[in-house]
This record gives sequence, structure tokens and C-alpha cells, in this order.
Amino acid sequence: MNYEINSNNILIKDTKEFLPKHIFDCGQVFRYLNSNSGHKIFSKNSFCGLIYVQGCVTIESANPLEWVDYFDLNRDYGAIKADLTGRFGILNKAIEFGHGIRILNQDPYEMILSFIISANNNIPRIKGIIERLCERAGERIGDNNEFSFPSMEMLKGKTEEFYKDLGAGYRASYLVKTIDAMLNGFNLDISAMDTETARRHLMKLTGVGRKVADCILLFGYHRTDTFPVDVWTERVYDDLFGFGTLSPEQKANKLCSYFGPLSGYAQQYLYYYYRENNLK
Repeated sequence: MNYEINSNNILIKDTKEFLPKHIFDCGQVFRYLNSNSGHKIFSKNSFCGLIYVQGCVTIESANPLEWVDYFDLNRDYGAIKADLTGRFGILNKAIEFGHGIRILNQDPYEMILSFIISANNNIPRIKGIIERLCERAGERIGDNNEFSFPSMEMLKGKTEEFYKDLGAGYRASYLVKTIDAMLNGFNLDISAMDTETARRHLMKLTGVGRKVADCILLFGYHRTDTFPVDVWTERVYDDLFGFGTLSPEQKANKLCSYFGPLSGYAQQYLYYYYRENNLK
């Protein structure tokens, strides 16, 4: 897409492929704040400000190139949308509705913990738990109570009680065990693995089932041949293939087979469309 970098600002003048509401409301990211002037977005140990005014987006950061990658600005989403609509008629309305979605390039470690917390949870609660985690275990990175996402070393030795006090509930034990596994050599580099092997690898972590693994693969590793299935995208399956007795995992497999390497993009447009319109 077209953008300009001027000093510490990224300027995006065409929001047909970048609309903040679409990006932040499609279930892929939890560490952002809304304000009257725009948004503040956090990733690892840094943050940026995002202002949307009259069809233009300005991203303010001391390291703009980091956010070029984060927002996937060098990928042609116009071509992706054209490919999807040309091949899958069911996507036409969804892509028109969520035309400004981009799949963010987020940190895999952060995605593992975030999506373990997300299991059987709602977005406001997920955001609150993660924010408290950063406040109590991360480092201060700004002048207005901004905090980094804590590294696994910062979380070493944290007990189940620590995570329960954040509001994590039964997920507390999953977090303790998963952080311990990563501290003791669990490999986060899946670049040499095909997606199915990478999925099975991630599912060795406590609290990571099929849906959480697919979210990590899509939002942490940009593996777009995945299709995370939840209550909303199960309805997509029903509309495509009719009602049946397949498990969510079987439905995910069939949706991945149907959409192929574009599955992750299709999932984001469809998830946003179905949820925002409360389609049942």
C-alpha cells in the first residue's frame, strides 16, 4: 500500500486497505487503547500512537520501521481481496464490510500467552488481564503508565496465585506450565516446519488446543493457511457446507482445505462480518 515516512511519522492517505476500527475489532489484537484522538498500540517493549482523521492515518513512533512491519504495510491487500472475491463469492459482502482489515505481525511469545488467556473469554476481560499482567510484571516504557509486555524471564517463578490475582482463573496453571516450558527450551522458531507440524508442536504447550494454536500461527507467525474456528466462524462453516455433526477441528480442516493458502485472510473478513452483524 502507499505510505510515507516523515521523521517519526508514517502517513497513510488511502484507508481502503487500512481502517483502524476494522483492524482492532477483528479479534487479532488485545494491547491497544482508544482515545478521543485515536489509538495507542503496544507491542513487546514499545508503543505507537495512531490518529485517524478524515480518511488519513498518522502513526507516530520513535521507530517507524518497526510499525511498518507490525501493520504489514508492504503487503498488497488490494490484490489479496481481488483474489479472494474472484474465487469465493461468499466473501464479497464480508470484504466490502471489512475492507480495511490487515493481519498484524505480532510477537509469537506474546501471542502464545495472550491466546491462552483468551480461551473461553471475552475481549474486554482478555484486555484487562493482559493489561494487569504488563503493569505488574513488565517495565515502564513511557511517561503515562505505559508498560512493556513482560519477557518470559520477568515471569520466571510467578505462581498460579499471581495469575489468578490478575483474573486469569483456571488458565493460571496453563500460564505457569507454558512459561516454564519456554524457559526450559521449548522452540519458538517454527520457520522450518510446515503448518501442520508447527501446529502439533505448539499444541504441546499446556493450554494450547487447536483453535488457540491456529490463532498463534495466524497472528504470531502469519501462517495464512490456517482458519481459527470459534462460535462465529462455525456459523461460516454452516452457511458454506450446511449443518452437520463435525467437530470444530474437522470444520477448521475443511475450511482450510476450501480457502487454501488464503484461509487466514478469509477468516478475518468473515469473522468481523459475522460478529459485527451478529449473524446467526
